[in-house]
Amino acid sequence: METLNQDQSITPSTKQLLDLEDVRAITGFSATTIYKHVKDGIFPQPKKCGRSTRWRLADIQAYINS
Repeated sequence: METLNQDQSITPSTKQLLDLEDVRAITGFSATTIYKHVKDGIFPQPKKCGRSTRWRLADIQAYINS
């Protein structure tokens, strides 16, 4: 596992799994819009990590590039 030194910060570009706030920041969508698009099948499905919901960075990038 890669570790970060004190000069590095965790940003969406350094993370492989994104939380809702990261996805909102990247897409500009509201939480309501994201979950509606997930339900409608037009946005990448999130993954459950315990009680947390995460999206794969690669899935979000592919969505943006499509």
